[in-house]
Amino acid sequence: MKKYIILLSIILFANNISAQNADSIFTDENATEQQPQTPASVDSLFVKANKLYNEGKYEDAVDFYEDILDEGLESSYLYYNIGNAYFKQNALGSAILNYERAYRLNPSDEDINHNLALARTQIADKFVEVPEFFLITFYGKIKSLFAVNTWGVMGLLSFVVVLILALLFLFAPSLFIRRISFWIACFVLLFSISCKLIENNIRKYDNAVVFVPVLTAKTSPDDSGKDMFLLHEGTKVIVRETFNEWTKIQLPNGEQGWVVSEAITII
Repeated sequence: MKKYIILLSIILFANNISAQNADSIFTDENATEQQPQTPASVDSLFVKANKLYNEGKYEDAVDFYEDILDEGLESSYLYYNIGNAYFKQNALGSAILNYERAYRLNPSDEDINHNLALARTQIADKFVEVPEFFLITFYGKIKSLFAVNTWGVMGLLSFVVVLILALLFLFAPSLFIRRISFWIACFVLLFSISCKLIENNIRKYDNAVVFVPVLTAKTSPDDSGKDMFLLHEGTKVIVRETFNEWTKIQLPNGEQGWVVSEAITII
């Protein structure tokens, strides 16, 4: 009787996990697809936007692309197209913002990496970056192996494997098989949790892009603070904290300062 109670608990928990991930699988980028999965009406907007882009009507194309975002849908391919449309209009801040958002969802895509690198060459600000701790660098490389949605799917599928191994542990006639299934299930569960943590870490982004031609960072969150350094449109910064209408940022070289919040946009 105890085995069946445990089995029922596992099944109910699995159903809950699947329901929580259903929306993210639908709305986020799949690394093997060439355009987002959308309802027919949104797909029509996407086709119209692509047509306008190919006709050189970049501003109109952006309007249709962003209508899709207003529907609550996103994908790396969509952000990539928006970035291209803004880049064609010489709107460097908006272009880099959308390339960065595309990269966040699918860091392994070669086209996204190429265009983002190209746009970065036009940024006025250049920094000597502070070397990262090697484990942070290694973790960053691990995250960039797959698109955010792929991490989510791997986490979900590996959890299904854990459930199968749990059934094997409960009902296998051999003690040896039960022991093997238990230890394998532990390792697979650890992998599943790791995939989910990586997915969540990618989604919770704390970087931003400067959205004004010139931005002055100050020593304190008010206009009376002393000027520290100047930033230019398109520069990527790390958000540390916010206070009223001010945000404390950090540069790649480690310098920190306060800027007006409306002058930057979170990636």
